[in-house]
Amino acid sequence: MVITSRQLPRRWSVEIDGIRWLPRMIDKARMRANGTLGAYLIGHSPVDRALMKRLTVTTEEFVRIATGHADDASVLDALRKRGFDEVRVRRWSERFERTFRVFIRMWDIDEGYSPPNALERPVLAFFQAVERPVMALVRLVSRAP
Repeated sequence: MVITSRQLPRRWSVEIDGIRWLPRMIDKARMRANGTLGAYLIGHSPVDRALMKRLTVTTEEFVRIATGHADDASVLDALRKRGFDEVRVRRWSERFERTFRVFIRMWDIDEGYSPPNALERPVLAFFQAVERPVMALVRLVSRAP
């Protein structure tokens, strides 16, 4: 058995000033810039797309902002200066668990926050075996906004 270490972005539930997913996207943007993104997606996932749409920012703009600012507060400040409907973003964040509940269990199992049950174990093993090539294909086929 080969044990590999991978860098994880912050968990889906972590917030910056009440905005879920933003810390995770900041981490993924910085991971991409550092060449440590691995199988994670930045901009390609439906969750990234949903938040970026509400922040009125493209993937490349977001990556530039996230890598150009030292901390979360300054990233959020830069996004606010660009302008976005904060009420809309907060409403999206408040509904996050209901909207993305199918994905949440997968993320928590994949990243080790929750143990898989007997039925989930073989699915997780299969997913982890094909995750990198599948995500590479997603990056090729689907343009990040």
